[in-house]
Amino acid sequence: MKTNIFKYALVLGLISVFTSCENEQIDNQNQNQEVPKYDETSLSNDFFGRKSSTDCHFEYEGIDGPEFWADLCGEDWKDCGGNSQSPINIITSSVVEDASINNINTNYTISSTNIFNNGHTIQFNYDAGSSASLNNIDYNLLQFHFHTGSEHIVDGVQYPMEMHLVHQDPVTKLLAVIGVFFEEGKTNKELNQFMNNLPEHEDDHYVSNKKYHIKDMLPGDMDFYTYSGSLTTPACSEIVTWYVVKEAIKASHWQLERFEQIMHENFRPAQALNGRLVWAND
Repeated sequence: MKTNIFKYALVLGLISVFTSCENEQIDNQNQNQEVPKYDETSLSNDFFGRKSSTDCHFEYEGIDGPEFWADLCGEDWKDCGGNSQSPINIITSSVVEDASINNINTNYTISSTNIFNNGHTIQFNYDAGSSASLNNIDYNLLQFHFHTGSEHIVDGVQYPMEMHLVHQDPVTKLLAVIGVFFEEGKTNKELNQFMNNLPEHEDDHYVSNKKYHIKDMLPGDMDFYTYSGSLTTPACSEIVTWYVVKEAIKASHWQLERFEQIMHENFRPAQALNGRLVWAND
């Protein structure tokens, strides 16, 4: 009997060690991992049926900076000089309130951890199966990513960071993006679980079995401003309905600084409204 118990314990121990090593291996995959192309340039190419413009490159300053984006890639990035561009300065005194606008209704589920540094931002690809109903259209949540400082500003005030949750209509391929501001305050415990694993260099990739729920990272009040605009990186395609949440969430000085250390200042300056209206849902 003792011999059988010993054998049973030995088998369990080996299984435990194997499982631990397997999980550790998964948690440390940083290279040679196939990454779904959910970055904004790829989504624009998908909408217009274009091939990837691999020779085109942009930055946030210098000769490849935002003021030159429209001329960096032939006709493909001409929308960067369009009349319905994002981000914008939201002037609250000019916002049109409309109680008939539907709230943001989410059907988000948990996701494994899949973080990619695409050279311009830190992008979290989200597992399939999550969606949001926005203006009575169901959009699939593909990814979320970050900008430091915020891209949208409110009455001229810029927040230290903004998160963009990118959704796509599976039928039309049009996009809906929910923008969430971060302000400095207490440590963000939901964000904190990822801080030691943020990929620091372009093309670095971190994956893990660890599950999380994006809803845990969102504000309690999801009232928003909404307007028609564009992607905020090339090709700046004007295929986006924006939902910019009014209530900011908090992150510590160290957390915000860490994102900026990796991404630097990766925000596009505010663009002209050119007669567009900004609406609010209350």
